Amino acid sequence: MQLLGMQGTLRRVKRLLAVVVIALALPASALAWGGSYPSGDSMGTFVHIEVSDSYPVDDALPQDWATYLGSLVHGPELARLTLNLMPLSDVQTKCGSQALACYDPTLQTIFASPEDQLDSPPAKEIVTHEYGHHVANSSNDTPWDALNYGTKRWSSYENICAKAAGGTASPGDEGSHYFQNSGEAFAESYRVLNLQKLGLPDSGWDIVAPSFYPDATALTLLQEDITTPWVGPTASKLHGSFGTGVVRTFRVQTHLDGTLTARLVAPTKAKMRLALYNAGTLVLRGTSIRYEICGERNLTLKVERLSGRGAFTVNVSKP
Repeated sequence: MQLLGMQGTLRRVKRLLAVVVIALALPASALAWGGSYPSGDSMGTFVHIEVSDSYPVDDALPQDWATYLGSLVHGPELARLTLNLMPLSDVQTKCGSQALACYDPTLQTIFASPEDQLDSPPAKEIVTHEYGHHVANSSNDTPWDALNYGTKRWSSYENICAKAAGGTASPGDEGSHYFQNSGEAFAESYRVLNLQKLGLPDSGWDIVAPSFYPDATALTLLQEDITTPWVGPTASKLHGSFGTGVVRTFRVQTHLDGTLTARLVAPTKAKMRLALYNAGTLVLRGTSIRYEICGERNLTLKVERLSGRGAFTVNVSKP
């Protein structure tokens, strides 16, 4: 029994030594304290916050940040966030030499300093911008990546698809066209939305081009994207028939950018086809069509009869 006890003691000592060796090998920022803290929102959301051991253990610090995050316009994505608070030097090691904070979409983690920096926006304003990236990362803007294009209603209203096609928006560009980065424009718009709602002063708009500055409608749609997210395309049916005539015309309103599909179901003995027009110009023709809406808000869909008669149905899906 004494031998077994000695072996157990040796095992415990070896484990302790292994922990010490690992701790010595890790940078200070890898050692952290924290946990899950109540945000105080109406959903009872808890936020996971890690704090570098460069700061003394005091739950008042992470709790203050959890409460602030809970005050932002948000949805259930808040519960999936990790906020990692660390000194600015560690932030810049993690995010880049000039960075004040950053967001990792894979880890769903914001890395930031809890301290205001000289000649920079307040720390909480910076984190608000980063949380905008988390909102986008948690959203659906199919067929585009919301992290780079923004949320569905906001990006459609701001014509991000058309601006990207025209070269005045550069989704996801972290290099020479950063000033036109629509993902950054969305995060900045999210920051403006929350500063206005919280009655806080705005430090300015200088990260992206002034053309992206949101008006009241853009901010309203951005908030709707968070509180009532777009979940996918809507389906509808168009009905008609041919006794006489060779064309039946339908107006299709397209309030949002995305993918429009239409499939014609015609009588077996009849021959019919679809024709899609944009501002009077034919863009597609066939019994089944797929079209990327990129700024168009009114399209014309025609059913053309080539032979035969009878009733038809067009199954339409649009964003």
